[in-house]
Amino acid sequence: MPSLVAHAVKLTARLTIKHDPVSADALVKHLRVHMNKPPLPTVMPRGVRLDRVREAPVRYERLTVKRPRQALLYLHGGGYVCGKTRTYHNLCSRLAKQLDAEVWLPDYRLAPEHPFPAAIEDATATFERMLEAGFTPEQITIAGDSAGGGLALGTLMSLRDRRRPLPRCAVLLSPLTDLRLVHESVTENDATDWMLGTSMLAMGHGLYTRTPEDTLHPYASPALGDFHGLPPLYITVCEQECLRDDAYAVAKAARRARVSVTLRARPDLLHVWPILVPVMPEAREDLARIVQFIRSTETSAARTSTTTRARGTATVTARDSAD
Repeated sequence: MPSLVAHAVKLTARLTIKHDPVSADALVKHLRVHMNKPPLPTVMPRGVRLDRVREAPVRYERLTVKRPRQALLYLHGGGYVCGKTRTYHNLCSRLAKQLDAEVWLPDYRLAPEHPFPAAIEDATATFERMLEAGFTPEQITIAGDSAGGGLALGTLMSLRDRRRPLPRCAVLLSPLTDLRLVHESVTENDATDWMLGTSMLAMGHGLYTRTPEDTLHPYASPALGDFHGLPPLYITVCEQECLRDDAYAVAKAARRARVSVTLRARPDLLHVWPILVPVMPEAREDLARIVQFIRSTETSAARTSTTTRARGTATVTARDSAD
């Protein structure tokens, strides 16, 4: 059973974020009003410092402990049209504290002003800047939620295709991974998704990708891409949300490419619930699982090449195994 806090958050999301837009412009305005502010007051753990950095070609925030041993590149959600890095200070400051890490939050360019591939360019540029700052690929995790989850996958594919080093693992929270919006859950879960709706997704279609070719591009719709050689993936999704099948499609494609996958599917929560730490008990529980997953890749990452990564095993839910 969901916690009382989860029930309250779901109701709040339905009353404020879920929306039947009359136009694409109205949708962008609505999302920027309601999603460009933190859902909870920010309370960062002691010992975590926030720096705001402006370095061409991207701006980013950096949450760090005194002596970081690793780094995490976090890509915020918002359907590629909205979202602010400050929304993620609660989650990312705890990741920094629990992992002894430096967390980078790029303020990547948004559509419709900056359509595909602007976000991919900014995400890959931030990763390259992390390497320049002295972190090795084996020290870096890439993560993101919703559109940021799809962006994290697209960034991995872009780096691999350019024969660049890859982060050691990836964490994807309710990722948006197929901009065709053809999966059954997009319509079947319209009534049960407390945050997103079919009409919102349909109206937003075309704001980030302007042509059919862009929509089919694996950096924009990574569920359609080649997963060979990608690092281990940890995926969370709510079984009642519209993007459920986006997560399952990624797990299935990754398994076929023999990429290690952990899929955490939970019922009766809401889209990207892990960002709601420290208030929601389910978010705290899954933050601990995410930290455990990232730690579990530390030892093997130092000795695992891109070639051997492609021979990994898959750990998926029973439902995904049946697909």
